[in-house]
Amino acid sequence: MSSALADLTGPDRYRALWQRCLIEGATDSSADIHRRLLEGYREPQRHYHTLEHIEHCLTMFELCKPLASNPDALELALWFHDVVFEPGSHGNEARSAALYQQLSDGAHDETTRGIVGRLIMATLHDGNSLQDKDAQYMVDIDLSSFGLSWEEFLRDSENLRRENPQLGDDEYNASHSRFHNGLLRRDRIFKSDFFYRRLEKQARANIARYLALTDRQD
Repeated sequence: MSSALADLTGPDRYRALWQRCLIEGATDSSADIHRRLLEGYREPQRHYHTLEHIEHCLTMFELCKPLASNPDALELALWFHDVVFEPGSHGNEARSAALYQQLSDGAHDETTRGIVGRLIMATLHDGNSLQDKDAQYMVDIDLSSFGLSWEEFLRDSENLRRENPQLGDDEYNASHSRFHNGLLRRDRIFKSDFFYRRLEKQARANIARYLALTDRQD
């Protein structure tokens, strides 16, 4: 593990985050919860939704953290948003949110729990749960890998394909083509001005190039 990854996803930072949100008199189970999160992101069926993805998300979070209204809730949501991952399932976000609710019961106040749950569900990318800037940062961070270099984008795309071995190439390409074209049809892929200015142009170029590549393979 790189030193940067250890700093961002290590036990000390996570323990401090969890403890900042503890209500008075609550038991601190942050060490056990951190281990549970690491176990989840290291499951063998994962190739994209791994600890490296969380590292990337936390790196992006650090860039916009000063702009967030509730940075602790946003960071918790980033940690939990992909912790439950079953290939092909459409319920991963809901189950990830439910796990946070289970583990935070009696530990975090209801306002924090409600915000974290809503931010996790915003990563369905269906346009819902975007009532505030923190939700915009949440979905933008989750999509921010689209705005990386072409080489990194292609690597991530290949890892996403590896996570869906149950689908044939035609079915997989059709599904992802719908998602990618849906992004391109939006006025803006990135909802927040912060990420729009930094990543929009590269993300659109990457997606268009990838669609052209997969079309040639059909």
